[in-house]
Amino acid sequence: MATVKFYLDKERKNGSLILATFTFNHERLRFSTGLNVPKKAWDDEDQKAKPVKDYVETNKHLRDVNSFLLNLYDGLFPKGAKISKEDVKKKCLEIREAYQVFAGRKDVDISNKTSLVEYIPIFQARYKNKVSANHIQHFNGIKTHLETFQKNTGTIVTFDSIGKDFYIKFTDYLKAANLKPNTIGSHVRRLKRLMNEANEDKLTTNQEHRARGFKVQKEDADTIYLTEDDIHALYKLKIDDLRMRKIRDLFVLNCHTGLRHSDWPKVTLENINENKLYVKTQKTNEPVIIPVHPIIIEIINRYGSGTTIPTNQEANRVLRWLGEYAVTKKITKGNLDKWLQIRTHTVRRSFATNAYLSGVPMLSIMQITGHRTTESFLRYIRVSKLENAMKLKDHPFFNA
Repeated sequence: MATVKFYLDKERKNGSLILATFTFNHERLRFSTGLNVPKKAWDDEDQKAKPVKDYVETNKHLRDVNSFLLNLYDGLFPKGAKISKEDVKKKCLEIREAYQVFAGRKDVDISNKTSLVEYIPIFQARYKNKVSANHIQHFNGIKTHLETFQKNTGTIVTFDSIGKDFYIKFTDYLKAANLKPNTIGSHVRRLKRLMNEANEDKLTTNQEHRARGFKVQKEDADTIYLTEDDIHALYKLKIDDLRMRKIRDLFVLNCHTGLRHSDWPKVTLENINENKLYVKTQKTNEPVIIPVHPIIIEIINRYGSGTTIPTNQEANRVLRWLGEYAVTKKITKGNLDKWLQIRTHTVRRSFATNAYLSGVPMLSIMQITGHRTTESFLRYIRVSKLENAMKLKDHPFFNA
């Protein structure tokens, strides 16, 4: 497991430089964030500068650094992959190089000899300030798989080699790596995006990635949701570790907001007025207004409005552990396997499904979740035929 820890260098006239240590696979790398704060303003336990209102940009940059490094790790070290000490050392160099580009201390030049794998960090550096850090770092996954594919097959993937034969071999490799169809589809989608960009940069004229056979695989994922009883049971589950307990509480809180993880930092007392939460969502940039459940205020008051929100990767790691722990504690009756599948996105599906089953009008829920059509909303929620019948049994139409 990888961890990022911030600490202060010795104090100077302009404050103390904030440094970062990145620990993983028995390696520890050190980086400079380029940020300075007075020693008295640094909260080592919360890993942020305080008072928060005076250091908004500083703390945001620290979150970006944290996300960048952990996302980079997830891409370079796939779960379950066996990586030699030699490969770890090579990836350390890649991490240092990538961080220099991320920090704006190094530019990456494009040449006609640039390979597809070499092109990925160029693409990432180009768009790092135009799209979310999570979106950019997802391209580390396709980079790692392409490198492994090259190593396993003894071939070099070039721009001109992208075609039907490559598609079949590469997707077969991804299937053999036990990736699910939607994950394979995501990698193919990113590959197509890279090829479109390379065409615009005149690095290739190959258009095979646009052929009908070069398709993005997709299936209707059987994503679970937690019932209101499940959420209550999770909230009451005794967890000794403070960090894990906090992530559990944030998960429960947002099961009552329906917000994406990227919007979790916006659930603050400052954004609540007359028992309504006002948020402009990051993905759609549209304002939403959410009635505030009492548990939201309870949890905010417990940790404070300026509490540090874990990265999506860290939250999902903890949620995996929580799910396994919930199973060992036999937290609820019925299907315990669903607890092994809980992730940050479970909050939105749980919110939408529970609101629907509680009788909240569909269009009212869609105003919060951002679904454009009832068709897409009904595909999104997880309501069984039995649950739907139970919801309708007291409707006047069935009791006339």
